[in-house]
Amino acid sequence: MACDSLIGAEVVVASDGDCAKVVKADLKNNSDLLWALRGAGNGNFGIVTSLTYKVAPLKSVTYVQAAWDGLGDLQRVFDTWQHTAPVADNRLGTQLEIHRNKILLFAVLAEGTPAEAKRLLAPILSIGRPEVSVQVGNWGDVYAGFQIPTANEPANWKFFSQFTNKPFPKKAIGVIASFMRDAPTDDSNFFTQAFGGAVRKSPSGGTAFPHRDALFYSEPGAGWGDRSVPGSGDEPTPRAQAWIAEFSQALRPYVHGAYVNVPNVGMQDWETAYWDGNFDRLRKIKAKYDPRNVFQYEQSVPPAFC
Repeated sequence: MACDSLIGAEVVVASDGDCAKVVKADLKNNSDLLWALRGAGNGNFGIVTSLTYKVAPLKSVTYVQAAWDGLGDLQRVFDTWQHTAPVADNRLGTQLEIHRNKILLFAVLAEGTPAEAKRLLAPILSIGRPEVSVQVGNWGDVYAGFQIPTANEPANWKFFSQFTNKPFPKKAIGVIASFMRDAPTDDSNFFTQAFGGAVRKSPSGGTAFPHRDALFYSEPGAGWGDRSVPGSGDEPTPRAQAWIAEFSQALRPYVHGAYVNVPNVGMQDWETAYWDGNFDRLRKIKAKYDPRNVFQYEQSVPPAFC
């Protein structure tokens, strides 16, 4: 988790009257604010002007991508992935993306060889006949390859964030298949990211992020409209938004919570969905650093006395 590597911050907070002041947050100074910023910053407490991260050396990564045509192998691919990827190796990060006409697997193995990566992924890669590619290189170069030029992005995106603690049963995977076959656009997908490994370990000083026991994180998402054509997203908007709402509702029996960096607008009980049992502590920290609730928005943390 990026928030686990945060070891210091400089924050401009509201002070008396119309004034402001700069405070430093680290394990020795304002450690409660550092704890809050690790998972609940989001403009809740002030304006962050500097972040200090603990970094780790990483010489190279092995990047594996696999693609299955159609959704015929979805049941076996998803079920095998959710039972193996989160516990395979702490160095392995994996994602599944289900589109309406294909399944994609992305995997990055830190400081590992192609042979190791393929061995760890063998239970998944042995299903059907996926097209597999392997790249070894510097992490910065590999990560840059993930990025899509802004001009090629859809004009509109809508996601719904959620976590899962127990493997999806066959019925839940069937829900994914059903909705993806009826996806509103080619840019729509069901995205997952395996948890487990180092995510389960909280750093010194702790964090406000509560979802460490999740098996995986996921998002039903839709993209629509052409950035180069003004108004091109207007006509598909109602259908895309309805599809997301219905998809996320159909998955509610199998998921919990939400990710504050992918906020779910209009969600009930968003306070516990984002921060679970940490919300009361966050309210007390808010009252200490922003008692007049200067930094507020639709789903911001209110001071404890509000």
